[in-house]
Amino acid sequence: MHTLLALLASCLLLGATSVTAAETALADTPQVFRQYKDAVVQVRIMDKRSNNRTALGTGFAVDDAGHVISNFHVISEVVWHPESFRAEAVRANGSVVPLSVSGFDVVHDLSLLKLATPLGTHLTLDAGPLDKGTTLYSFGIPLDLDFTIVRGLYNGLLPKSLREQIHFTGAINPGMSGGPTMTEAGHVIGINVATSGNDVGFLVPARYAVALLQQRASAPINSASQMLKLMDTQLLAEQNALASRLLAAPLTTDTLDHYRTPRDWSDFFRCWGAEDHGEEKRYSALAMRCGTQSNIFLTEDYETGTVYYSRSYVQSKGLTDLQFAHLYSSQFSMETHIPDATREDVGNFACKTAFVRQPDGLPMKNVFCLRAHRKLPGLFDAVIMSATLDQSQSGLINRLVVGGVSYDNAVRLGRKFLGAVAWSNH
Repeated sequence: MHTLLALLASCLLLGATSVTAAETALADTPQVFRQYKDAVVQVRIMDKRSNNRTALGTGFAVDDAGHVISNFHVISEVVWHPESFRAEAVRANGSVVPLSVSGFDVVHDLSLLKLATPLGTHLTLDAGPLDKGTTLYSFGIPLDLDFTIVRGLYNGLLPKSLREQIHFTGAINPGMSGGPTMTEAGHVIGINVATSGNDVGFLVPARYAVALLQQRASAPINSASQMLKLMDTQLLAEQNALASRLLAAPLTTDTLDHYRTPRDWSDFFRCWGAEDHGEEKRYSALAMRCGTQSNIFLTEDYETGTVYYSRSYVQSKGLTDLQFAHLYSSQFSMETHIPDATREDVGNFACKTAFVRQPDGLPMKNVFCLRAHRKLPGLFDAVIMSATLDQSQSGLINRLVVGGVSYDNAVRLGRKFLGAVAWSNH
């Protein structure tokens, strides 16, 4: 009896302790907001002609000189069309301050802006490690409502991700992009960048903002040509680093019927499998699709930096040879996972077709397609495909799509990918 009473007392004491801790943490939130809100601004993109808002986000001061960190996607219209758009900051007290562009990191979706008049306060960027479960506070202006603070938890870097992001368990909503997420001490560990809803948020690690601040231009970047040259340089460097990683990584294969075919290339690819049965089950297509799930935002209709590959083993179940040939051709011609872009952004695809034999004698049809990025010299979108031609009632289709790649790297990646296709018994 005494033991039971002791256990009950212990449970009650633990319950009281946890409630007190929660109340203390919640009580800290207003204090954090009051202490740091004046270093946060709303970033507004304005149409110069109509003086209307075209985009909204958040930013925060990082030094006494008036430099502000935000997202690239918040200010992208100013980068592409500085003659038509301008940026301004709205302070917590409602005053408006002009903003100029001092730099950006398009790969990690960051921008560095400068206030015409410094705020007189700033936040500290902190690239140091944190323990999972650390309480964090995210600032922003969601849905153009008001300056807001959101309490959440640090859950580490996303595993198996091509480009580093922090998983933040907290509500990040439209309008909060570019805002700071910080510790109670006001140390910014990440910049709000995206959300998947249901309190699943993503942050750009602060170390990329530190690097951007160190590399800032000595004067504002005012012309589209300057901005596009900087963007092109960053994207060329990124695709070269990515291609080097893929060319150095082993491309493992597995068996589909009597073929060897690419399977695993790197741990930053996410793969899914599916089996599709045609009408009345007269054919089947056993497929696997893999992608990086980490595109680089350029505009609302224009992205790059994606890598996708797939395979599909198509098999007749009662089709004639002619019917299967028609089906196989249509499956081969399907466009999948082409990076988003408009006609103003990219040219048309130009393709070359070759009928080849692999080193083991396997006959294949190979197609190599490229389209150029109009305003980013040296960058192409590549689509590389192959179809085996040794059977009349079945076949294997492989496809590789690389967005924003140099010609030489497209050729190298295509050779490695298609070189992994072979007969399984050779």
